[in-house]
Amino acid sequence: MKKNIFFFLFSLSIVSYSQTKVGNIGFNDIDVFDSAELMLSGAGQIEKLYAIGLYLDFEVEGVEDGIMVADKDATMAVTIKTASFMSREDMKILIRNGLERATDGNSYLLEDQIRSFLQLFPKEIKKYEIFKIVYSDDKKLTLYKNKERLGAITNSLEFKKALFKIWLGENPEDPKLKEDLLGSFKANPILGQWKTFDKETGVAINIVQLYMIENKIYGSVQRMLRQSERDAVCYKCEGDDKNQKVEGLVILKRLRSKDENKYVDGTYTNIVDGRVSDCQMWIDKKDTNILNVKYKGGGVHRWKRVIESKKKKQSDYRTARGF
Repeated sequence: MKKNIFFFLFSLSIVSYSQTKVGNIGFNDIDVFDSAELMLSGAGQIEKLYAIGLYLDFEVEGVEDGIMVADKDATMAVTIKTASFMSREDMKILIRNGLERATDGNSYLLEDQIRSFLQLFPKEIKKYEIFKIVYSDDKKLTLYKNKERLGAITNSLEFKKALFKIWLGENPEDPKLKEDLLGSFKANPILGQWKTFDKETGVAINIVQLYMIENKIYGSVQRMLRQSERDAVCYKCEGDDKNQKVEGLVILKRLRSKDENKYVDGTYTNIVDGRVSDCQMWIDKKDTNILNVKYKGGGVHRWKRVIESKKKKQSDYRTARGF
């Protein structure tokens, strides 16, 4: 129950993540769409009309993955922030023209879904309004304005492919925008999965997932590597952590950023003796795939980044993150 409450709070807090700026418009580096946590792939702007951010739950290699992203039957979203006033007719023209380009003049084959989608937009669109277009893997495309759900269309995979190709296709609305959407976000190097080791024997112990809430670093045990410890319980932990299963336990809490690669003033919970100690961590200067973790009485431990294959990266990234 405690872990479920924590992840519920995580979902509520995740909107406080740091932002990527496009001009004076910001996009959350991680955001929540229909309860799915998605990462910002990139963001850009179309003149003074709107700025747009692309959110995915898998990683891309660059602009060459545009078609793959548009065609993929996976949860993803775009957030559009308007930079000027426009009417529903203005929006219709923008989307219809984009779909004609994206489908090589064959958008008429999707006419019913195009009409249904465009009808969801309000008659007047004000400056600085936020529209979120969310595609879920149940083949439903949902449109939000600010926090209001405007409606959805079902069985929408083919329409979604064409819609996303407005920005990501072979003949995109703006080639520079396509580049921005598929590669402008630089991930925080400390986030992700790290393998921990026994300092004396060198044997791997577990995999810890590092993530951020309200600009603070937290870390949970994603998996114990020794089969006999998969159901281990932290009997010696105190407070809410006492008698909790080790897998899923949040052992790193509230580390704040000191600089780009170092976090300090947090706490570390030892799963063996339950001791809670002050903690700091930093990316190794010589090897960015090494994380140095220091806590009272434990010295400096060297964790190794878990590097996924390209095939694994393009599978369900949320599952790989352990949430």
